[in-house]
Order: sequence, then structure tokens, then C-alpha cells
Amino acid sequence: MRVRKHLTSDDRGSITVLFAVALVPLCLMTAIVIDGGRVWLDRTRLQNGVEAGAVAAARAWNAGGASCASANLAIVSSDGASPTSVTCTVSGTPTRGVVTVSGTDASPLHFAGLIGRSSSRITALTSVRIAAVGGLSHLWPFALCRDNPAVATWVNSGMTSNAITTITFEDPNVQCAGSVSGNWSTLDFNAGSNSTGETNDWILNGFTGTVSVGDVIQGAPGAPSTLQVTPMIGKSVLMPLYTNPRMQGANAVYTAAGFAQVKVIAASFSGANAKRSLTIQFQKGTVTGSSVSLSAPDFGLSSISICSHDSQGVCS
Repeated sequence: MRVRKHLTSDDRGSITVLFAVALVPLCLMTAIVIDGGRVWLDRTRLQNGVEAGAVAAARAWNAGGASCASANLAIVSSDGASPTSVTCTVSGTPTRGVVTVSGTDASPLHFAGLIGRSSSRITALTSVRIAAVGGLSHLWPFALCRDNPAVATWVNSGMTSNAITTITFEDPNVQCAGSVSGNWSTLDFNAGSNSTGETNDWILNGFTGTVSVGDVIQGAPGAPSTLQVTPMIGKSVLMPLYTNPRMQGANAVYTAAGFAQVKVIAASFSGANAKRSLTIQFQKGTVTGSSVSLSAPDFGLSSISICSHDSQGVCS
């Protein structure tokens, strides 16, 4: 009995020693996880802030303001980040350029302080490209001929004109560089039955699919009186511009040539077809999340898209 008791005491002592030895790496691992989680959170906040700052700077630059103004860079701290330094650079032009914003911070380390390290240096960098829109969703189902004089007036003004213009749908004297007469077309984006209900939904909410420059889309000249345009008066819409129309009537097809933003001033969809019209005002605008194109023509609607994270990505 005495021997057994002596062995049990030895076992307990061994277990205590093993537990003490194992506790050291366990505590070290816990400290690494906790400090690592804090660094990851601070890095995520800094990255979110840098992205927001780059987009804000790009928007301001495209609109004619100062890209790297302090008000734009202050957004870097909007997600809880507290960077010790923020830099901002631009290249190119306000309509075809790149804005790069970077931030640096020191994430505090609590447990690592026991071994003499109080913080971890974190950095984040985002580049945003400004260019003409190459592809876009939520488009209006009315497309305007790219060669219409109103488009030329807008472009030649440097996209600064405030002119309001009324454009009739049908005009036998306008060919739009193709065989289909007229200035406008009602598009059938999904090549379906082009029902009135579907078209009216696109008028109010835009087409949810994506249309890209160069896409060939079905449509028909004219403006049926059953289309509900009145709710859109006073609102801004995104619309395609087309070129190279072919064939006639419901068989007509149009090639997307670019995109513009317009404010709908008035609409007339009653009476003789030759008198039905839309009154619009071209506007400059930006969209995010759409595809960019360095070759698409510029009609005043620019795409702002992230092209690089931490120098990973192509912005040229």
C-alpha cells in the first residue's frame, strides 16, 4: 500500500510538470491568435477606408474638383481606421486616369508586448481607374442614335452644356448611318416578346442585365402610347446610344455604341408618330461596379472601378 501511494504521488507530480510545460506554448498560441485577430481587423478597416477614399477622390477628380483634397482622404478613417499616414497620387486625365490611395497604420499588440513588440505595421493600397463605360446594367429601354446632332452638341461642349433638347422619335430625313429612319428606338434587351409590361418595368427600374459596347440588340422604331414614361419626368436615367441600325420595324437591330446619363424633362407619347418625342438634358455622371473601356467613346458617363489592390492588378 505504501508503494502504491508513493507511485501515485509521482504520477501526480509528472502530470503537473507536463501541464506546466504544455501551458507555455498554449498561452503563446492564444496570444498569437488574439494579436493576429486584432491586426487582421485593423488591416481590414484600413483597406476598406483606403478603397472608399480612392473612389471618393476619383469621383471628385472626374467632376472637375481636386482629387486628393483632404475631405476625400478623410473618408479613409470612416470605417474605424486610424492611419498614421495617407498618400494620394493621380495619373492620366479626369476622364481616363488612375487614382491611387495608400494608408499606413500601427496596430497595437497586447501579448506580444511581453517579448518587446508593442505594435505591428500595416499598410493598404488601392488604385481606381476612371474610363468610359464599356458595359452597364439598369439601362433605360430607349436608345438614342449616336449621330444625332444633340449628341454632337453635348460632346463638343466638353460635356458641360446645359442645353435642353426635344427629339422626335420618327424622322424620315434621319438615317442614323443605317437603313432605319428615326432618332430613337425602343429596345428589346432580352430578345423576347418585348411586351408592354416588360418595357414599362425597364422604363421604371432599368434592365437588370448587362449591355456592352458592341452588343447587337433587337428593337423597333417609334414610341407606343401604352408606354408609361410620365413617372420618370424629372429623374435621371442611364441610356444606350446606338449606331449601325439594320432592317426594319420589329426586325430592326441596333449596335450599342456607348452610354450616357440624361435627365428626362418631358415626354409626348400621344398623337401622330412623327410628333411623339422625348425632351432631355445630358448630364455628366459616374457609375461604380461597371466595366471600363479604354476604347469606348466618352459621352460624359464615366466608370469608376477598382483595378488594383496592394499593387496586385493591372491599371494601365
